[in-house]
Parts: sequence; structure tokens; C-alpha cells
Amino acid sequence: MSTAGEQRARQLGIGFVGTGKISRQFAAAVRATPGVTPRLVYSRERETGESYVKECRVAASTDSWEGFLSDPDVDAVYIATPNSVHFRQALDALRAGKHVLCEKPLTTDAARFDYLADEAKRRGLVLMEGMRFLHDPVFPLICKAMKRIGQVRRADLIYCQYSSRYDQFKAGTVLNAFDPLLSNAAVMDIGVYPVALAVSLFGMADRVFASSTFLQNGFEGAGTATLGYDGFDVTLTWSKIADADSPSVVAGDGGTLMVDHVSRTRRVDFAPAGGRTETIPYVAAENNMIYEAADLRDAILGELDPAPFLEISRMTVQTLDAIRQAAGIRFPSDDEPLGV
Repeated sequence: MSTAGEQRARQLGIGFVGTGKISRQFAAAVRATPGVTPRLVYSRERETGESYVKECRVAASTDSWEGFLSDPDVDAVYIATPNSVHFRQALDALRAGKHVLCEKPLTTDAARFDYLADEAKRRGLVLMEGMRFLHDPVFPLICKAMKRIGQVRRADLIYCQYSSRYDQFKAGTVLNAFDPLLSNAAVMDIGVYPVALAVSLFGMADRVFASSTFLQNGFEGAGTATLGYDGFDVTLTWSKIADADSPSVVAGDGGTLMVDHVSRTRRVDFAPAGGRTETIPYVAAENNMIYEAADLRDAILGELDPAPFLEISRMTVQTLDAIRQAAGIRFPSDDEPLGV
């Protein structure tokens, strides 16, 4: 593993695991970020890897997992694969001396999260979760506006998006995104965003209630949860089988904050009690994954402390555990041993 000084003197090489839409979007973000460059993509299918190289302008591809992890030009690994393999792939990467940025959810439960966090700490490596809104400059603006709300009295955080793959599911084709055997569920895919926003603003809840709607193959397609805090409740709503255009709202005795989208925020409004609604000045990036790429770079170079991000990720997965227990969401990976 190269030293921080050596890393500053050259472009940090990023390796990609997973070749889907979100991975290609992150590769574009890496290309647009000074100091990092796309070096290598791993795909079990050689043709898929070669296609990714051409489209995403990555230097090379490989179908060898061992070769990918041992490549000296790869400083950090970005993981965008099914949830069920996040833990194993992230652990392998850390043990190979690579920094890791893994798509949400970083792991499927808190025990696996703690195992990875301990491994990264022992090795002096960066471990981050791809929770894009936390890295976006809009998040500090939301936190600043929260100070104007006064005593929080309620919050409704929402992410409902009719999946582009749901029509195929209804036609009888079950793709990865709707396969519970891969530790997939609506709460793990898009519900994780309102969960992460809740804990980043309010911390861990005192109590958690949840219920979910399941499809015929056991996939959790939608759900709601109530997080109880001292003096107020936070309602979370998520769905991959229905749309909702409603903004997320935090209301207090001093005013109300409205966020149009918890993942790709374009607009934030604040309505003071008894006053006129004002739009908080903010220009959204076309691809807000550029902020994740920049923060990963700065964390590797020692110019950014990743610990606050990791703590939010820890509270998020702990809350997801409580929601899954309350709603009866289980995955085969729940019974797999750790650290093998």
C-alpha cells in the first residue's frame, strides 16, 4: 500500500466492482474529479467488462477477482453489486490493502458493519458508504435550515419510486433488484435514504415500529416505519412499486423545512411560522456522485475525516436492523458466518 505522500504525487486509481447503471454513473463522476482516475473494472463476464471499459473510459478490465485485488494501480475499490455480496467483497478489498467505497447499504446488518469497520481501522484504510446526499453541499444547507425550525414536532421522510424493473416482475421475470435471495428489499434499496436522513438529523430513535408490503416471491416492495424520539415522531415511507411526488418535511414550532428528494436533492424550501415560503439558494450538480468521489479522495489523502460519515452509516444499519425485525424482513445472508 502506497503512503499518503506517494498518493498525493499521482492520480489515485479507482477500481470498480459491478457494471450496472449506478457504477457507470460513478465512473463518470470519477472522470470529472481531479486527483482520481478510473483504472480497472472487475466483471465475471469478459464481454461486459470490455463494454464497460469502452463506455466509461476505464483503463482496463479483468475477470480475475484475485488479479483485480492485487493490481498495484488500484488504490480504492468502488462496490456496486447485489447487497448479499457487499460484505464479502468489501472484506476482501480491505484485506488486500484497498480503501473501500461501497454502495448503500454497506452491509445487510450491524454485525457485518462492525466487522468491516474494525478491519478498516486495524489496517488504516478508508471505509465509506455511498450515501450520496451526505456528501452533497446541499446537506450542510439542510442542517443550517434545521436551526430555524425551533422545537421539532414531526417529520415525514419519503422516497417512493416505481421501479423500472417492476413491470418485468409483473410479467413474470424476476431481475436482481426484486430478488430477496440477494438481500434485496425496498427498504434496503431506497428506504435506506430516509433512514439515513433521519439518523443524520436526529440520531438514534428511542423506539421503532414498522410494517411492509411483500410481493408473491417474498420481496419487500414497500413499507412504513415510525421512529420515536423525545417529543416527536418521524414517519418514513418507501416504495419500489408506487410513485409519490410529495417532498420530505420536517416541521417545528418555528417553521417547516421541505426537501424535494432525499437522494438527488434539487430544491429545499423553508416556511417560517406565519411567514412566506423561501427557497434556499442551491444549484444541484447534474451528477452529484462527484461529491462522493471528491470526499473519498480527500479521506484517502488524510484531508477529510471519514469517521462522521461512518457513524451515520452505523446508525443507519442499526435502524435498518430494527425495521427489518419489526416488519419481518429476513435474508438468507442473515445466517451466514462472519469473517470467513
